[in-house]
Amino acid sequence: MSFKQLCSELEASIQASYESGVTMEEAEKLASKFLYAQMQVSNELRKADLDSRTRKSGLKAVRAAVYLEIVQTSEKKPTEAGIGAMIDVHEIVQSEQTAFDLSEVERDDLKRYFDIFTQAHVHFRTIAKGSFGG
Repeated sequence: MSFKQLCSELEASIQASYESGVTMEEAEKLASKFLYAQMQVSNELRKADLDSRTRKSGLKAVRAAVYLEIVQTSEKKPTEAGIGAMIDVHEIVQSEQTAFDLSEVERDDLKRYFDIFTQAHVHFRTIAKGSFGG
């Protein structure tokens, strides 16, 4: 089962629990399933974090290369503000920036899933114990 499929299945479990209710036995199983999902999300987060860090380093390298290109090919040295603007609109820099931004969004999305799965684990564990509080 892929990670996306696991997330979809767990989302359906949460929806079914509030639409149809859940027995204590089902809640115990779901609590365990959400704990397992946290381990899966943690693994995906590790990959996403590494990807984001790598893309950030790549973006810095591309920006530096474009900076050198601009300085070396200019007849007279442009201002730092002008160089910065030229770097920001450079096609390769924009492409790398977009890839970096998307990797950060993916990582942040995984963090939200981890938090949701943590709350779901606690929720179903509480039901399984028969503690409904109030």
